[in-house]
Amino acid sequence: MVRAAQTDSELKAFIATAEAAWFNVYDSADINRVITVGGVEYKRLPLRFSTRAKVIAYFRQYWGIAMSNRMFCNLQTVSRNNRLYVIVGDTGLVSFIPLRIRVTERSATRIRLTAVLSADPIEAIETVNVRYLIAKSGAALRILNRDKKNTDPRYQTCPLSVR
Repeated sequence: MVRAAQTDSELKAFIATAEAAWFNVYDSADINRVITVGGVEYKRLPLRFSTRAKVIAYFRQYWGIAMSNRMFCNLQTVSRNNRLYVIVGDTGLVSFIPLRIRVTERSATRIRLTAVLSADPIEAIETVNVRYLIAKSGAALRILNRDKKNTDPRYQTCPLSVR
């Protein structure tokens, strides 16, 4: 968990870091280490993300377990020789940069907020309003849920069997 942020600017920075986590894993794959499985190309992830447990642990710094599992599933990984590979592809334009946030509810254990996310850090391109439920535990934060999951390739519903 990340240290509990209390100001709007700290919460905005937390949302920015959490929303970038999936891309941090996906974009870390080595384009020179490609395998083909069933006619589909996959890129090898670096050692820090070489197993499902390592990737989930990284996501869990910012996200609850259900969202972390969902994000892992949407990486579309395969395992070969004890290493993880992610599918080669383009996610398209994804709004993941918070332009502004508004806290709608705050309690001792939860924060509810709405963020305006954009695909561009400066201009409001492809903006979407996303509501978050954030858990506070001691001095730490973790996103338990967000809406608009099925419109974002990182959070889509996954089939029951995860590779």
